[in-house]
Amino acid sequence: MRFTLFIARRLYSDKPDRRPVTSLAVRIATVGVGVGLAVMIVSVCIVLGFKHAISEKVSGFAGQIEVYNATSDDSPMSLAIYTSDSVIRALESVPGVKHVQRVSTKFGILKTDQDYKGIVFKGLGPHYDHTFLGRHITEGKLPVYALGQNENEIVISSRLAKEMGLRLGDKVFAYFLEDNVRMRRFHVAGIYNTDMSQFDDNIVLTNLYTVNQLNGWDTYQSSNLELQLNDFAQLDQVYPRVVDVTRDLPAPIGGSYVAYTVKQLYAQIYDWLQLLNLNIWIILGLMIVLASLTMVSGLLILILEKTSTIGILKALGATGRSIRHIFIYYATFIIGRGLILGYALGLGLSFIQYQWHPITLNPEKYYVGHVPILFDWTWIVLLGVGTLVLCVLSLVVPSFVVSNIRPAKAIKFD
Repeated sequence: MRFTLFIARRLYSDKPDRRPVTSLAVRIATVGVGVGLAVMIVSVCIVLGFKHAISEKVSGFAGQIEVYNATSDDSPMSLAIYTSDSVIRALESVPGVKHVQRVSTKFGILKTDQDYKGIVFKGLGPHYDHTFLGRHITEGKLPVYALGQNENEIVISSRLAKEMGLRLGDKVFAYFLEDNVRMRRFHVAGIYNTDMSQFDDNIVLTNLYTVNQLNGWDTYQSSNLELQLNDFAQLDQVYPRVVDVTRDLPAPIGGSYVAYTVKQLYAQIYDWLQLLNLNIWIILGLMIVLASLTMVSGLLILILEKTSTIGILKALGATGRSIRHIFIYYATFIIGRGLILGYALGLGLSFIQYQWHPITLNPEKYYVGHVPILFDWTWIVLLGVGTLVLCVLSLVVPSFVVSNIRPAKAIKFD
């Protein structure tokens, strides 16, 4: 064992001989590193949790890539695209695409005896992936709509149900304004809640065939196609491939295909999530500075206390460099104990929130009902390693104080 490491371990283990001021300095340095790391871990877990939870809701409800009739951008009404089985297979053959589903929409007015509201009917087909919606049904059920059957069952949001005084099983009339007013009566089969006002305030779920009938379309036409990917992180790589495939698809009547990512369709949400990255970097920077400052002050106190020891070591022939290494090793032991404290505190608080959700939020503002947590172990490990490295580097300059200590005076220092 190198003698510098041996001396550092002996100094660190000599706890009974520490002066009260030194003991306090060591505790402050340990707590400073621990609290700094804990705050960084909790902050990262929360930010990653927010990004994952909200992105999952948006892409789960709307699709991660959507294909439209390009002319729809300039039309107040939904325009059809061809969605035959061959079109579906062509898009599902794109590397990275997991599932393609047909969706049709129709603007209408939902009316009760007390109120009315303009909404969008979203038609779902028999091949629609119900995984996401199934997790957000709070009452009733999400019907499995059959192709070619005109069903009158709808699923509304809990916000819409509360606003219009509707309950499970109620009958409600919908009006569609075109050349003449068309009326249809629906039955509330289920109630969902995503906490996303963009969806909950406006979207009513029903049968794809019913919406197609209202639009005057045949079975193999729909408003758009929703594409789900194998890995959302590959969105930017898969999107250009989808655009290339759509160029070879049969052109929709009066237009061409256009594809959008969920980030483009809901840019305001993803811009807000992107701002969270800036917040997290500010927090990480502040916590690293806090941990480094506490360690620098602690190291200077340790050097002051061990001045006589430094003098003896120099008298025995130790160089200033080796003594600096001793105190850096000494400080590293303290940092290590602080990291253990930080991991215990940060992971413990994060797990409590992950498991029992004691900290709640207003879903109308934050899109979730509680502070979400996501454990990314790569980030968590890197935070500990980064804290250790940066704190040790911050000690290099203060450690040069030992170079100015003269053995003759230091040995008599008390």
